[in-house]
Amino acid sequence: MATTIIYAHPYEGSFNHAILQETQKLLAAKNEACRVIDLYAEGFNPVYSKEELALFNQGQALDPSVQKYQQMIKESRRLIFIFPIWWADMPAIVKGFLDKVLLKQFAYVESKTGLKGLLDIDEVLVVSTSTAPTFYLKYFCGNTVGKAMLGHTFKGVGAKRCKWVNCGRVNLVAQEKRQAFLSALAGVV
Repeated sequence: MATTIIYAHPYEGSFNHAILQETQKLLAAKNEACRVIDLYAEGFNPVYSKEELALFNQGQALDPSVQKYQQMIKESRRLIFIFPIWWADMPAIVKGFLDKVLLKQFAYVESKTGLKGLLDIDEVLVVSTSTAPTFYLKYFCGNTVGKAMLGHTFKGVGAKRCKWVNCGRVNLVAQEKRQAFLSALAGVV
């Protein structure tokens, strides 16, 4: 079973791209199969049309990339998301990915007590960058990645373990701190 990386940054010169490259290098060193979904490069459309939304309750999609991504997730034991934090939250393209890909009958079914997860994912890891300090995102901005994305969404669809690591104040840290963050990924990837 492979690790699938869901990458969301439009600029190849970004620190997020360096994180992607380091993550791929670390996985290759462990002989761990890995695939990348590059949402911007693939032109993923995160916006629901009214025709797509009409199919939501049936767990169906019109976008052919949705079925492709669902198959990749089915074949994965681990998901790694790499993205910047914008306005204290994930980019819209990532939220749209979750909305459009984690559909009923694929990722969950509804029960009397809430969601019953259908995915067999051992781990979901989020590696992000932000201009805000990490503590500020966690304690003053609602911790949307930790609580909503990981604690609710991925736990709800069956992920066994969830973890978030963030390089805060990325716009102000020295190159040495960025390099230290990349080196520390060996302990989480």
